[in-house]
Amino acid sequence: MPNYAKKQRANRFILICSVLLLNACADRTLPFSIIEQEPEAADITVIKVNITEPKSPEVIVYETEHPVTYIVQKGDTLWDISSHFLRDPWHWPEIWFKNPQVENPHLIYPGDILAIIYISGQKRIQIQQRGEDGKIFASGLKIVKLSPRVHSKPIDASIPSIPIESIRHLLSRPLIIEKDVLDNAAYVLSSIDNHLANSTDDTLYVRKLNTSSGNGRYHIFRPNKPLKDPITNELLGYEALYVGETKLLRQGDPATLLVTNSVREILRNDRVIPLDHTDFVRDFFPSPPTQKVRGEIVSLLNAISQLGRYQTIALNLGQRDGIETGNLLRIKHVGLVVRDLEEEDPDFRVKLPDEVIGVVMIVRTFEKMSYALVMEADRPVSIKDYVESP
Repeated sequence: MPNYAKKQRANRFILICSVLLLNACADRTLPFSIIEQEPEAADITVIKVNITEPKSPEVIVYETEHPVTYIVQKGDTLWDISSHFLRDPWHWPEIWFKNPQVENPHLIYPGDILAIIYISGQKRIQIQQRGEDGKIFASGLKIVKLSPRVHSKPIDASIPSIPIESIRHLLSRPLIIEKDVLDNAAYVLSSIDNHLANSTDDTLYVRKLNTSSGNGRYHIFRPNKPLKDPITNELLGYEALYVGETKLLRQGDPATLLVTNSVREILRNDRVIPLDHTDFVRDFFPSPPTQKVRGEIVSLLNAISQLGRYQTIALNLGQRDGIETGNLLRIKHVGLVVRDLEEEDPDFRVKLPDEVIGVVMIVRTFEKMSYALVMEADRPVSIKDYVESP
């Protein structure tokens, strides 16, 4: 019996040691996890956000039947020339390759031959041959005829970006007069023969004319109509109706002026301001506005209800909106609201989509508004249309 008891104690001792050894070697991670319950979260409103993928760069599309070479003609513009090569002519600055071996490589003259070349696999347009002075070859070298004469071409003889004659009056004459300028401008008091209406070669007497500065030349204009924002009704300025030009004969108050040119009769109280001889911008480089904009058409210049290509519109976008000369905007026609005859409700109406009908380029800016030239138009542009970033 005692031997049996000893044997039992020995077995229990061995069992305990085995258990202790196993516990020492085993992973102490419990076979289950205890997670404290977190307090219930407050109600969460889920908002779905439409994320617009970044747009890829716009593809420059060449016309299917574009010429391999083109001879520049007198009267051409860069816009017209580009339209021979490109579907969208406003891309011409991106495809024009300037040859550093050529003087004024950005200027093109009548008689120059333009050709399509390949630069790193991309199509580009370059001057292949000058109209008179020499030839330019693919190597970039220029062969010049040596002669004992000096030949030069003025910049004004080069091809302009857009038809300057269509907007010359916009660039060289006052168009928008702000109210404070209008209130303080000099004005026609009378004429030497006290005529009610005057014209070229007549002598005028003008009050409050500042003759201390300037070149002695003055514009005469007539406040035509106030221009207001069609959305906010804000006064943007007064449209100036050009009347004529004068030169100073005698200082004083009233000062004496001679009418050197007039396009309509000169009336009493017509305004007189100094003529600005600052050279106007001749080359416009097309570019989109720096920020997204939408604007309304305020006025149609020299038109009653509609106008077309190479005519001018006034917009309620100006320098305060980041608008600069050369900016391109799309013209959009507001879609009509029409009745759907298939619907049972006789008052059911459907708004048709707005359609792009053309492109304008900003040619002159003011603080609150600007003037734009219609470069392309698929249909007549009206006062009800609007413009937006391309």
